[in-house]
Amino acid sequence: MKLFRWLRPGVHVKRWLFLFGIGMMITSFGLILTFNYEWIGALEEWVFRMLYEVTGHYNYTVLASFGIFILFAGLGIMIWATRRLIRTMIAVVMPNESGNLSDLILDNLKLTKGQKVVVIGGGTGLSVLLRGMKNKTYNLTAVVTVADDGGSSGRIRQDLDMIAPGDLRNCLVALADKEGLMEKLFAHRFGGNGNLSGHSFGNLFIAALIEVLGDVESAMDATSKILKVRGNVIPSSAQTIRLNAEMTDGTVVRGESQIPIVKGKIKRVFTTPAEPQAVHSAVEAIDRADAIVLGPGSLYTSIVPNLLIPDIVKAIKRSKAKKVYICNVMTQPGETDGYSVSDHVRAINRHAGADIIDFVLANNGEIDPAVLQHYAEAGSQPVRIDKKETGKTGATVILADLVSKETGSMHDPKRLATVLFDLINAMRSDLSPQLLHYYLKRYNRKR
Repeated sequence: MKLFRWLRPGVHVKRWLFLFGIGMMITSFGLILTFNYEWIGALEEWVFRMLYEVTGHYNYTVLASFGIFILFAGLGIMIWATRRLIRTMIAVVMPNESGNLSDLILDNLKLTKGQKVVVIGGGTGLSVLLRGMKNKTYNLTAVVTVADDGGSSGRIRQDLDMIAPGDLRNCLVALADKEGLMEKLFAHRFGGNGNLSGHSFGNLFIAALIEVLGDVESAMDATSKILKVRGNVIPSSAQTIRLNAEMTDGTVVRGESQIPIVKGKIKRVFTTPAEPQAVHSAVEAIDRADAIVLGPGSLYTSIVPNLLIPDIVKAIKRSKAKKVYICNVMTQPGETDGYSVSDHVRAINRHAGADIIDFVLANNGEIDPAVLQHYAEAGSQPVRIDKKETGKTGATVILADLVSKETGSMHDPKRLATVLFDLINAMRSDLSPQLLHYYLKRYNRKR
């Protein structure tokens, strides 16, 4: 029965039903004392007479039966009235919601009590992951890079001397409770040849809020309320950061948007200023996290920039939460040409100053040959899986079919989120290292 759904452990309904019953008993006792108990006696005598006239009997069995009938009638009225009250309140707060009321409430309770997950990165890959994860937990925080200096974000950053809003916008839209018109509006780019040409409405909206409210965190909170965001989106730093890359030949490329264009082999990336200050709430979220996830996204221009902020990387190192890296499906021309899974992990560990990755999620699903040919023409290929070399870094590789059947090469949000949370739940189940390793081996075989 649907009614028994409310009796599930951890729903926190039984305690309030019990307290409601206690309150009713106390209220009834108070009414008796207030209006004189003799009134109750008179009412009881009237019930006796009425039952005698109707049934022709005058005993306590009939009275008890009538009392039980009255009891259940009262309970039925209370349940019906409470249900209608809740429906009315939900209709006011969430007028567009449909479906079963109990399912809606229980699902929201489950998500509200979900595990605390911090995702670190930027770019399109991060927003893809967030679209799947928002249906797994509401305790989700995206710590987003602000080093982007190209396109609309770059122009706003230069003209208004503020952090790039583009990746923040993508993450906010991805976590929106109901994607649709607002997603299209925030992604809309103005046409024409004027000053607004090429600008994203969402970027301008966030930039305006930053100027009106005075800081980026307040702007994020306000935008989150407008979009009804499930979770939090926090920039890794509130400073204007320029990302630079030192190539293996010694040349230095300045500017995030210029790094892939050079098409050289990257030795390291660094920022100007050298040690950017972290947003305090981002550090707090990492400290409270049950799991920390890096990626997916561009290795050197979306993920690593967050690790160049001292307070962010310190918080990751001291956190007892397991760290999971989601490896890209394809290599990125001018950034990770010829990279294997272990190359990605080593680059992250090298910039973090320690071996921080515990698990790596990598795709072993088939990619359509036509899609592979298209990427090959652009200089991209599937990331090579080298479990043995990756294991030398201390990370365990988890293989699964993570590719979207629609795009053919990008991660599928639902599949990726499901595999990720299966792993997080396994890590949180207090399994011994041996049992956890056995579970992961079985998981790989099943996938």
